[in-house]
Amino acid sequence: MNKTIVLVSNTSWSLYNFRLGLIRRLKALGYSVVVVAPKDNFTSKLVSEGITYRSIQLDNYGTNPLNELRLIRQLRSIYKEVEADLIFHYTIKPNIYGSIASWLSKKPSIIVTTGLGHLFEFSNVLVKWITIWLYRIAAMLSKEVWFLNDSDRDVFVYKRIVSKRKAKMLYSEGIDTEWFKPRSPKNHKGQIRFLFAGRLIWDKGVKEYVEAARIIKQKYRNVKFELLGFIDETNPNSVPYDYIAKCQQEKVIKFLGETTDVRYNLQKADCLIFPSFYREGVSRILMEAASMATPIITTDNVGCKDIVQHEKNGYLVPIKDVQTLAATIERFIGLEHDDKELMGQLGRKLMQEKFDESIILKQYEDTVFKYTAAPEATKEKITS
Repeated sequence: MNKTIVLVSNTSWSLYNFRLGLIRRLKALGYSVVVVAPKDNFTSKLVSEGITYRSIQLDNYGTNPLNELRLIRQLRSIYKEVEADLIFHYTIKPNIYGSIASWLSKKPSIIVTTGLGHLFEFSNVLVKWITIWLYRIAAMLSKEVWFLNDSDRDVFVYKRIVSKRKAKMLYSEGIDTEWFKPRSPKNHKGQIRFLFAGRLIWDKGVKEYVEAARIIKQKYRNVKFELLGFIDETNPNSVPYDYIAKCQQEKVIKFLGETTDVRYNLQKADCLIFPSFYREGVSRILMEAASMATPIITTDNVGCKDIVQHEKNGYLVPIKDVQTLAATIERFIGLEHDDKELMGQLGRKLMQEKFDESIILKQYEDTVFKYTAAPEATKEKITS
C-alpha cells in the first residue's frame, strides 16, 4: 500500500512555488502526497497537478486561542482521514499547531523552520513568551526540526527551544537551475535596469530601495528602478498601495505589480536589489536571481548572505543603510560589462554546485524512507 506524505503550510502559494519539485519527486517515487493549506490563488494550480488538497482556516497574524484550538482540531482530523505516514510542517503556526495535532493523531512529523521572521521581535512580551514556549513543545513532539541556515539553528539550540540532537540542516529549499536558467547573456549596455522582487512588506527593504533609487536618479539618467511583488493587506507590516503609487508618480520607481513567473523580469534586469532586514530562512528570490545569472545587491543579513559571496556574484551591504546601498549601486553601475557578466556566471555556478534542487530532494528522500519504510526494507537498504 502507498505511503502518504503530508505537506502543511500557511499558504497554497508557498507550497506551489517552493515545494512543487518536492511534491513531484515524492509522487514519482510512488508516495501519495496530500497538501494542506488555506485556499488562495494557487490552490487551483496544486489541484491541477493532480495533488490531493485539504483546506484549512488559518489566521497568520491572529492570537485568538479559540481559533488556534480549532486549527489543531482541523489538522488532527485531516491527518487521521488521509492516514498520514509522515507530515512536514512549514511556517510558524503549522509548525506549532500541526506538531501538536500530529502527536494527538499519533503520526510522525518534521518541523521545517523556513526563517524566524518576527518570532523574537513581538512587541507583546506575553505573546512572544507563549509563542516560544509553544515552539519548544512542538519541537519535543516532532521527530526532527530542520533549519535553512546555521544561524537559525544556533539560536534555537542556544535558547533551548530544540535539542541539538533533533536540530538538522537543510541548506535552502533548493532551486531548479534548469527552470531558472538565463535565456541569453545580459546586454549590460544602455539603460541599466535594477529590480526589487519580493513580498512588499517594509522588512524586505522596500523603503531603503526607494530612497537609494532617489539618490541614484539624481546623478544618473540611464537607470531604471522597478518594483515587483504582491501586497498582503492582512499583514500589518505591508507596504500601502498609496506609498507605491506616490513613488511611481514621482518617477522614482516603476511598479510592475505581481507575477506568477519572475524569470522574464530577472532576465531583463541588470541587477537584483534586495535590501531585506527580515529574518529570512534562505531567500528564494536571491536563489532565483543567482540561478538566472543576475548579479545581486543584498544585505549582510541571515538568509541573504548565504547566497551572495561579496564582490563575486554580488555585493553585501549593512541593513537599513541607504547611503551604503546607494554607493554600492553606483559601484555596480561603474563596472565594466565583462565584470557584470562574470558576477552573474559565478552566481549561477554557486546555485548549481550547492543549492540545486536535486541536492535538497535527496535529503527529503532519505528522511521519508527513514520514517516510512518497513523494517525489512530498511534492513535491505542498510546492507546493500
